[in-house]
Amino acid sequence: MWTTLPCMAREIAENVATWLDETSNPKADVIRAVRDLIMVDPDVTETIKYRAPCFEHDGIMCYFNWSAKKQASLIFPAGRTIPGDHPHLEDGSNLQRMMRFESVDDVAEKADALRDVIDAYIASR
Repeated sequence: MWTTLPCMAREIAENVATWLDETSNPKADVIRAVRDLIMVDPDVTETIKYRAPCFEHDGIMCYFNWSAKKQASLIFPAGRTIPGDHPHLEDGSNLQRMMRFESVDDVAEKADALRDVIDAYIASR
């Protein structure tokens, strides 16, 4: 999967993979499932910021709230500016919106909604 990405992107991806393997976050499996859906887009890159995986496309698109333990919270700092109706995006503060994922099954149930958010974000940039 990573062979199509530039060398630097592969190195960063390996760092995120290492983070997922080594984290004590009890929702690592959920974060991994969300990551797999986001990284389908070849224009999205990933890194570790704010002590958790962060996904970028022309700047920070979204990142995980590392401190959330009951669910995996995916934060969209400019979520309010994402065009379209996205019922799974919850209000955050100011421009921020978030999607919460309780389990891997919850990720599967919200997969199309998450892809809609990601696609709308990318199309609007």
